[in-house]
Amino acid sequence: MAGTLWSALGMLFTTVLILILAYMTSRWIGTHGALGGSLWSGGEHFRVLARIGVGRNASLLVLYARGRCLLLGVTEHNITLLKEWEGEEADAWLSEPPPDAGFLGVLRDTLNRPRRNDHG
Repeated sequence: MAGTLWSALGMLFTTVLILILAYMTSRWIGTHGALGGSLWSGGEHFRVLARIGVGRNASLLVLYARGRCLLLGVTEHNITLLKEWEGEEADAWLSEPPPDAGFLGVLRDTLNRPRRNDHG
């Protein structure tokens, strides 16, 4: 009888210990990211600069990716590249927009800018 009690208490202690360790590990990964943060957070190479919902399961997203800014249409089943900015145009997305402009105002202004002619 005493052996069964100790066995049950040992299993209970082991289960509680595993749950505590799993919780602590998941909190650490959530804070620091796996492999120094590069796998989950994207670090300095990938950043979401702006996002706006345009439907129940759809949004527009501006993503900074290694010196380029990408406008992505994101739905439940698809991601579509809508526009890409490089150089000075991408740098404009990295600077803070005017407080009253909002995402749609900045997007409208950026899309209405005259295109740079690199061939002339």
